[in-house]
Amino acid sequence: MSRRSRSLARRVREHLGFSVIAIGVLFVVLRLLGVRSTFAGFLLSVGITLALNVGLSYYNDHRSRNPRPRTAPRGGGDIRWREDDRPGDDR
Repeated sequence: MSRRSRSLARRVREHLGFSVIAIGVLFVVLRLLGVRSTFAGFLLSVGITLALNVGLSYYNDHRSRNPRPRTAPRGGGDIRWREDDRPGDDR
C-alpha cells in the first residue's frame, strides 16, 4: 500500500523546526567566535535551509516511487576465478 503524497505546507512544517534550530545554533557559535550576524541574515539562512530540505524531501519521495532500473553488471561473475582455472577443472 503506497503512502499518500504530503502537501507542501506539511513538508514545510516538518522541516521548519530543524531549520530554525540548526541555523540558530550556527549563528550562536559564530557570535561566540566574533562574527557579527543580522536578523535578516538569519532569516535568509533559515529560508535557504528550509527550501533545500523541502526540495530534497520531494526528490527522495520521487526516487522511492520511481526507482532507477538496475542494469546487469558488465563482466559480472566471481572475479576470483578465470574461465580456464576453476578448481576441479581438468583440461
